[in-house]
Amino acid sequence: MGVLIFQQGWAWSAKVEPPWRQQSMTTGARLSLFSGSIGALALALNHLLSGGSPAHVSLGRADVVGSLMAVGLMVVGLNWTRVDPTAQRPLALTGEQGLQLAEGLAEGVREELGWGSQMLLLNTAAVAIHCIWKQRPLLSRGLLTGTPYQDGPLAQRVLRRQQRLYLVNLKLFPGCREFTYLPEGTPAVLLEPLGPQGLLVVAGAKPRCFNAADLGWMEGWCQRLRQRLEEAEAGKIP
Repeated sequence: MGVLIFQQGWAWSAKVEPPWRQQSMTTGARLSLFSGSIGALALALNHLLSGGSPAHVSLGRADVVGSLMAVGLMVVGLNWTRVDPTAQRPLALTGEQGLQLAEGLAEGVREELGWGSQMLLLNTAAVAIHCIWKQRPLLSRGLLTGTPYQDGPLAQRVLRRQQRLYLVNLKLFPGCREFTYLPEGTPAVLLEPLGPQGLLVVAGAKPRCFNAADLGWMEGWCQRLRQRLEEAEAGKIP
């Protein structure tokens, strides 16, 4: 099987860093938490200065109400704090930027593969893309390791069930050894079927890096790519 190989530029060979979740707090959450904390401290100070027991019934009631308000403000501030799963630091993966395109492809298929893979690499967190058709690698683009594509049980499962498989964090699947052709330490992998005969494998730069819009775009492109491949086999496109 002939393969055209184009190497583009530089190599990435930095150490893989551990993923992390960025915890972000809005201004309103900070104000709520700060106000509740100040209120709690003021109530505690007032309770200590009064000798541990309120001098008047109304003061005792105000103490209780103030405590509830302070705790409520702090709870609201903490609940307001949001964890953004997409705001994780991309990992530095080892590999060499390149493009491998199978020989003998129709011009329309070559253009579709080149355009679609470029859009994925530029507009999503994808770092490597492999397109397989009838067990034949048609395209490998992005961070390449030099290891050829290897079929495995997960790929066969996707082809058999015709359902997307999105492994959001490969550390949770220590038995997944079929992705040796992807950069070492790849945190996330997406397998999208191209009908019963093809498969798109996309490596992500960080866990949970593909959102709903990315997944929808990939699914639509796979349908378009499948149509181009079937038309090329039928001789409908040059």
